[in-house]
Amino acid sequence: MIVESAVYLIVFGIAACMAFLFQSFYNFAGINHYSVKNKKINTLAYCIIGCIFLLPAIAMFGLRYGIGTDYFSYKEIYEAVHNSTLNTYLSLHNEGNSGSFYIEFGYFLLNVIFPSFRALLWGIATIVTALLLIALKDYSDRISFAFAFFIYFCTQYIYLMNGMRFAIAICFALVGYVFLSRNKTIPFFIMVFFAVLFHKSCLICIAMYFLKQIKFKGVNNVRNILLFAGIISFPVMSKTLLRIAESIPVFSRYFSKSVYSASESMNSGWAWLLHIIPVILPLILLCRKEIFESEDTNTLFRICLMEIPFRMLGLYNTWYTRLSRISQITYVIFIPLILSKVTDKNKRVLLYIYYVVWFAFYFAYYAIVNDQGDSLPYVWIFSR
Repeated sequence: MIVESAVYLIVFGIAACMAFLFQSFYNFAGINHYSVKNKKINTLAYCIIGCIFLLPAIAMFGLRYGIGTDYFSYKEIYEAVHNSTLNTYLSLHNEGNSGSFYIEFGYFLLNVIFPSFRALLWGIATIVTALLLIALKDYSDRISFAFAFFIYFCTQYIYLMNGMRFAIAICFALVGYVFLSRNKTIPFFIMVFFAVLFHKSCLICIAMYFLKQIKFKGVNNVRNILLFAGIISFPVMSKTLLRIAESIPVFSRYFSKSVYSASESMNSGWAWLLHIIPVILPLILLCRKEIFESEDTNTLFRICLMEIPFRMLGLYNTWYTRLSRISQITYVIFIPLILSKVTDKNKRVLLYIYYVVWFAFYFAYYAIVNDQGDSLPYVWIFSR
């Protein structure tokens, strides 16, 4: 299994190197200095060229066969939905059909647009890569694209192969967080809307609005105190929050199924902290100044901390741990941004080495243990 997971890490390494080359090309070409009038065209060109550079990771996703727990379920959805009409989708979706038509409207459109399931896989990988590139675009002269993509690959790639709808949704959320970190509220809500079009659970992202930087320092400090108090007391509040969520019609489908339903009491155990402490603690201990010196990193840090209560929900039902990815996806920008601010060269190099090793280990552990080998060994269409 360790050797088989190395195949992914090799591709991730190649893709990260290509991301470095693309960033160098982008900064050298000065595309970001073109006129505002052509901003949309420039962004499109930026995404197309970036996806070409990152083709190794896109190809690995598009050429897989039977890889991922829900691979054949998604194929079944495609075959059921592809030739259906909008009226058919709306009628069956609104009836609460538990079959293929329960999918959100955005994912329904993708199934209709792409001419084959194989093309859909290529399309999803390209969309996700483009969204990551858009999230990173304005940081091109500050953070390492190679490091950012490596973090994404190690933390999200296997899940992308298992839960494509949700994986697309959280990438839209990531773009929204970038806007929120700059106090651009309307673009943030637009990105959340697009996220919800692919997975309804991303309605939770609306709550992230209250984590943005507030102009009034006193109000900002009170919010921070309430946030930390809420995280600490979350085990007490969690059962009530789940009951509220269960009563909301848009989420009722999940709670009505035994596989998604919450247990009566939160199970004991602190293993979930191992997902968070090795990532956040070194930054708190070594990079406090870099975290709290600016509004954007302040906001991103608060969003990262929301992974704690989301991880706690997994003690009611392991399926709920996917919600932690709503916050975890922020690592893609937050960690490279913090490390780029570290002025001590030796400390910065050590932190880079630490995080590369940690995320490589995290990927191997997730692929071998948590994913129960559903993504190993890698099988592509040419070996069928």
